[in-house]
Amino acid sequence: MSSIVEIEELGRRIRKLRLERRMTLKQVEDACGLSATHLSEIERGRTSPTIGALVRISRALRRDASYFIEAEERPDVVETTRGSLPETELQPGLTVQPMTSGVPGSRIHTYRVVLHGQGALEFDSQELPGDALYLVRDGKVETDIGDTRVVLEPGDAMQASFAHRHRLRPAAGQRAELIAVLTHPLAPGEPDGHAT
Repeated sequence: MSSIVEIEELGRRIRKLRLERRMTLKQVEDACGLSATHLSEIERGRTSPTIGALVRISRALRRDASYFIEAEERPDVVETTRGSLPETELQPGLTVQPMTSGVPGSRIHTYRVVLHGQGALEFDSQELPGDALYLVRDGKVETDIGDTRVVLEPGDAMQASFAHRHRLRPAAGQRAELIAVLTHPLAPGEPDGHAT
């Protein structure tokens, strides 16, 4: 299965979004600088846009360029019922479950994380910009963020930059559950996942 759509599908998505935005070809032409004729050819799948042209079209249509080329066409709003997405045991004592399947171009990744025993959620310091927000739902979580050590209890939250090393573990080896909102993906199979 290809991870990038065919040019016909790319054109269909551009046309669909243009019509949803109630824009004419001329309005998109004015917003992105590509001729209406060229845009029409792209929409009909007769020609493929360059990367630069696709970026310009996506800006004109106010959508991340990834929406047009990702294999799965995802909506702007995603509702997920608990348990509808799979849990993954990344290591003994560390289970994660995505809370949504995501929206196109999103840089937010949200997980339900369960820690128990010797399980720990760890990230090495990153040169790439990014943050994490942790909200404890159940149990106590010992956190080491850089040189800062804090114990979080139910209802407590912490936000930290990925410029520092993160280590979260259950206090006294008990079970703890938290919500992790990250600017980098966590689960295996996701691009740039980096949990250890």
